[in-house]
Amino acid sequence: MKTLKMKTLNIFALFFIAVLLIASCEEEDEGTPRQITKTYTYSQNIRGSAGVRGELPSSELNLADIIDAEAARNLQNAEMQLADSYLEITGLNQLEVPDTVAVVLEDFTIKVGSRQGVNIGDCTTDPQAPNEFAAGVQQSTNTVINLIRNIFTDVTSGSKSAEITVSFTPSVNITSADNVQLNISIGGTYNYIVFD
Repeated sequence: MKTLKMKTLNIFALFFIAVLLIASCEEEDEGTPRQITKTYTYSQNIRGSAGVRGELPSSELNLADIIDAEAARNLQNAEMQLADSYLEITGLNQLEVPDTVAVVLEDFTIKVGSRQGVNIGDCTTDPQAPNEFAAGVQQSTNTVINLIRNIFTDVTSGSKSAEITVSFTPSVNITSADNVQLNISIGGTYNYIVFD
């Protein structure tokens, strides 16, 4: 009788192990593909002292800031949308200066990650020269789009984050209270997997 109980117990144990093995060999849930098209605006407050070349503290943009954390974690691929991508510097026109004086952010340079900084020119309230661009106007030149593409590439690959550093020489003192902003609009279509 004891042998029959042992055999029965062994059979149940083998059956239990077989069920566990079969269950563990089943394909993992492949998830449900999803897509989101979104425009995100990265903003950084601009401040500096007149005539002094300054660099703002580096800022990090994460993919999870653009789309939610789960979508960022399960990102399959992404495509930048050029029509929704631009750079704009706002608030410079609201600074109180004499009417005849243009406010300038000279040699406005943006560095993305470890890449070399890109000087996009002088941002001014009264652009006159070829290397100047207007404050308060959306900029989408080839140089700007390539810069945004570098940011997009960094946030959609590897660590899924981009380190952004900004430097320039202001012609007037600019404080945080002046509310001068660098805005970088990044349009993209993101394909990711949702697991139930």
